[in-house]
Amino acid sequence: MKEFRLHGPPGCGKSHALATRWVPDAAERFGGSRVVICSLTKTAAKEIASRDLPIPSDNVGTLHALAFRAMGRPPIAEAMVDEWNEANPMFRLGTSSPNEENPEIQRSSVGDELMTLAQVLRHTRTPRSKWRPDVAAFDKKWRAWMQETGCLDFTALIEKAIDEVDTAPGHPAVFVVDEAQDCSQLELDLVRKWASAAEYVVLAGDGDQAIYGWRGASVKAFLGTDIPEEANYHLTQSFRVPRAVHLEASKWISRASFRYAVHYEPRDFEGEVTTTRGSSKNVEPLIEDVMRDVQRGKTVMILGSCAYMLRGVIAVMRREGIPFHNQFRPSNVAWNPLRGGAARLRNYLRPDAEMYGEAARVWTWREAANWVEILRARGVLPASGKTWIQQQAKEDDRARAMIEEGDGRAVFGDSWDQMFREFDSGDPLAWLHSRVMPSKAKTMEYAFAMARKQGKSSLLEDPKITIGTIHSVKGGQADVVYLLPDLSPSGIREWTTPGEGRDGIIRTFYVGMTRAREKLVACRRWSARAIDWVVT
Repeated sequence: MKEFRLHGPPGCGKSHALATRWVPDAAERFGGSRVVICSLTKTAAKEIASRDLPIPSDNVGTLHALAFRAMGRPPIAEAMVDEWNEANPMFRLGTSSPNEENPEIQRSSVGDELMTLAQVLRHTRTPRSKWRPDVAAFDKKWRAWMQETGCLDFTALIEKAIDEVDTAPGHPAVFVVDEAQDCSQLELDLVRKWASAAEYVVLAGDGDQAIYGWRGASVKAFLGTDIPEEANYHLTQSFRVPRAVHLEASKWISRASFRYAVHYEPRDFEGEVTTTRGSSKNVEPLIEDVMRDVQRGKTVMILGSCAYMLRGVIAVMRREGIPFHNQFRPSNVAWNPLRGGAARLRNYLRPDAEMYGEAARVWTWREAANWVEILRARGVLPASGKTWIQQQAKEDDRARAMIEEGDGRAVFGDSWDQMFREFDSGDPLAWLHSRVMPSKAKTMEYAFAMARKQGKSSLLEDPKITIGTIHSVKGGQADVVYLLPDLSPSGIREWTTPGEGRDGIIRTFYVGMTRAREKLVACRRWSARAIDWVVT
């Protein structure tokens, strides 16, 4: 088995190179059915699968999905947490494990902390003789429970596949791993074992962007095995990072004590690295600068190392009705507030010519059912009016049909004329605002603020501002990036201790810096607990 590495610095088109050169070449030589390409995360795997690859769709997925198939699709322990909690109340597990939104150990319960530590030790293949006694005892109980119930956790899928399965599903001739720098020692041990039965393996990644240490990943697992230098392939032209940001980011990443340096060229654009008076606590100056960029038509990211550092920014943006989202983590409600109240308000305003122009029209039954859900029915709708609307919306042949005037008057009563008078010459926002149920008022505050302060059309536009952790936007980009330098208590301990932990902090902020296509902005620290990045 030969191991090749494709090193792709930020914005150099690593996934594109895999999809247009490496995978097609392997498929032509060995046949598409004998090429497998995988990644660590579902997000990365989905991105790969979206490309037009000359291989079967079943040959693209996550490493854990491959291991799941190889092990005969066993029950997954993470889906049976309630059963564990019932049997082991002293070690209850919740949902507070580290993740891309909060990449550090969460100590909401003893069970969560012990589970997190045990998972990291398993992924790093640390000898059990070096484990903390309480972590080892917990893990012994967890493994016994898995054996009793016949389930496997995600880590055990990899462990068991190493012990029991010699080749990957489909017996591939070529094994390709994208974002390989995010794999742990355990995961790459499985990759290399399976690849030993193949012609060759391609590990594509960038050691400088290895930021999954919170789950046991290590850049040394990716780079630590010696291979001939001619087996290392470098992508050397960034299509994202401009010259000024490239220079700043290169100086920053050079501080890491362990790395495989790849020289790459910035794109042909000067760009800018600057500062703002704003911080995660002094938010208003930060928002003022961000809005100036937005008004110039730029896309913006506001990034922190942990989610809680963004709370102040989010609070001000919600108060001012400024649209924002995180398209990379759509399940995070705090980062994507437009799906609830804003969607209802968009539906309510469908007849508003000021907002929709010539496309303004009466509601469909489905649209009406969506917004009347927040309506205080008493004094607005006849008895059972809301129920009737919702029933019509459930019928397939009625849901998309527009409400005819006769039906509208029948179901809305006098409110029908009142509403359309407001749409014609009044204030439809005020009409609805005064009639929202008290229990729904809070969920609608942001949407009303957007419509009042940013204009009704803001409800229809894709937000230009992305908010999230650095981890959450890995792989993404924006014209302008605002980077908060603050660290958590555990982060500052790693930052002030030389070694792999400090290197992890350096790489994390390097990833944040290199999301910028035009301008990188260093925010001010709000305490001494921050990196010592100073723009010169």
